[in-house]
Amino acid sequence: MTRMAKRMTGVQQSAIRRMTARCEAVGAINLGQGLCRVDPPRSLLSLAADRFTGLDHSYSYAQGDAGFLDAIAAKLARDNGIIADAANQIVTTIGATGAFTATLAALFDPGDGILLIEPHYGYHLSAIKLFELIPEPVRLTGPSFLLDRDALYAAVTERSRAIVVCTPANPSGRRFDRTELGYIAELARDRDLIVITDEIYEYIYYTRAPHLSPATIDGLAERTVTISGLSKSYSVPGWRLGYAMAPAELLAPIRAAADILMVCAPTPLQQLGRHALGLPDSYYHELRATYDAKRRRIADAFASAGLAPNEPEGAYYLLIDCSALGARTGWEAADYLLDHVGIGAVPGEAFYLSDPGKPFVRACFSVTEKTIDDAVRLLEKVSL
Repeated sequence: MTRMAKRMTGVQQSAIRRMTARCEAVGAINLGQGLCRVDPPRSLLSLAADRFTGLDHSYSYAQGDAGFLDAIAAKLARDNGIIADAANQIVTTIGATGAFTATLAALFDPGDGILLIEPHYGYHLSAIKLFELIPEPVRLTGPSFLLDRDALYAAVTERSRAIVVCTPANPSGRRFDRTELGYIAELARDRDLIVITDEIYEYIYYTRAPHLSPATIDGLAERTVTISGLSKSYSVPGWRLGYAMAPAELLAPIRAAADILMVCAPTPLQQLGRHALGLPDSYYHELRATYDAKRRRIADAFASAGLAPNEPEGAYYLLIDCSALGARTGWEAADYLLDHVGIGAVPGEAFYLSDPGKPFVRACFSVTEKTIDDAVRLLEKVSL
């Protein structure tokens, strides 16, 4: 007889992947899933083609390929202001999601509370539920999605053990500033919380200040697990390369959990990843310029159609208020856009534990120029 584990109760395929399947079924334009359809760096692909047969195709050390670990440590020092011991403070994983799940498995027990800033990334919530932890929402209000100190403290309970910070955030595009991260540091010290940061979009931003890693805020270095990876910045999500960095005493159990859950990240791709992490500043400037142009085009198209996109500071998503459609929920808005416009977007409810209060949808602009052109053309036909 088929039997499902209790931990799987309420865990379903994400709304993001369900929307991708619906788009494919009807031939619609998929602005739902962040498939990252921007070309990877040509130098990285050329290197892969030239050297792949000569790379190591066996297991790496469980903590990662030594050269890749050194490259991550150098990148953290150069771009994040974080000094990390490659041998004892970093573990490579199968994607940033692998780093997140290993962290949850290693540091928390069923029933522990995890503060989740919402709108949140859906896979964070799914992983929290899978490990039988309790999500504790900290609601941000659009369109600015600023973090309020009082709301942060109000969300804490006796069971709270950690807070998840995604910056730049998926789906809102928020880049939390020094003041907001100071609130988090204060709370973490007061309540002895671990801070788990997801910084996978760290190089993709549109405001002037460089990326600010929470671990660099006073009082957070000793209690922060910093997570990132190669998927977004180098347009190689299929390579599944991520990592976690933390103080050695936190990293040791995370490394052990990662070994059990995934053995190691793909060895030859780790060795190629060294090159990606050494790309010049000009690469990142061009990457941001490319995404900024896409962001402006697709946001203008939604606004011209009578809808209300937010103005993300980073990442590559728009949260769009579809109240003008007469929709009561994001599900209704997403159905309308798919059925009547031919565009797939993700209902806002996928990023909230309870009613978002507005009929939001999320649209991804990490797509080809042709897809942008097609989406703009379809939105020009919308008449509200």
